[in-house]
Amino acid sequence: MARPKRHRRMGLPPRVKGLRPYGNDMSSDTIALLYEEYEALKLADYEGYSQVEAAKRMGVSRPTFTRIYDRALKKVAEGIVEGKEIILEAGSIIFEEDWYKCNTCDFTFKLLSENKEDRCPICSSEDIKNLNHSVLNSNENKNTNLCVCVRCGNEEKHILGIPCNDMICPKCGNKMKKKIKN
Repeated sequence: MARPKRHRRMGLPPRVKGLRPYGNDMSSDTIALLYEEYEALKLADYEGYSQVEAAKRMGVSRPTFTRIYDRALKKVAEGIVEGKEIILEAGSIIFEEDWYKCNTCDFTFKLLSENKEDRCPICSSEDIKNLNHSVLNSNENKNTNLCVCVRCGNEEKHILGIPCNDMICPKCGNKMKKKIKN
């Protein structure tokens, strides 16, 4: 049985949802570029990190970073050469900070510490989602194990690749621990 895939760390969500080729209205083919592949391209080519430094930032080994980076280059080259649309999709990532997306106006933002209300700063909608939670829960997280808060007893679904001890309770901000089944 294969080992579970670790979540790759990512600084910021992408600013775009994808890229369309200019002048090729005929093609309906798309290529899915995963967030971790986008992050590898950004760190190595845009920000100029070495593969060793970029791997550390993403929380993966250097050989794993190289595989992710090579897949990203191949997909981008295929999109350019064959005139295919490139769509950015969530993969096995976790953002370094909590980022939110408004489901009403599609704006991506961080909640400011002074902003106690969970509202979009653009349209004031309360229909927002935490990108870390939505990305992690949309992946292969079908695990029924639970993490429990040591202070308030709040139970949360265990997220594959993240130890319960590293999770923070969304209700009281205290550390979580693995729930022992009776």
